[in-house]
Amino acid sequence: MPFFAVIGFDHPPHSMALRDQFRPQHRAYVKGNDQQLRFAAAMLDGKGNQCGTVLFFEADSAQQVRQWTSEEPFCNSGVYKDLHIVQIHPGFNKIPTIDWPG
Repeated sequence: MPFFAVIGFDHPPHSMALRDQFRPQHRAYVKGNDQQLRFAAAMLDGKGNQCGTVLFFEADSAQQVRQWTSEEPFCNSGVYKDLHIVQIHPGFNKIPTIDWPG
């Protein structure tokens, strides 16, 4: 099954106010719809503000990933200035498995 990266860049310098407003809905959506999601991370600026997001999916098609993002609160509430979905071919992975609280 193909892999896809979703990269969302916030409106400069960041979209913290919108992130804070939609964070509960975002977390609930991600936790309730993580079947194809393999990795999620916030990107940080030099001051520690979240300024974007990186997501990795294992999905049948880019259209499946687009459908997921179309319903995700950060993606459809204006948090991101730009959102890119690209197919990737992983060649190396040393990311440890982490069981995050909450």
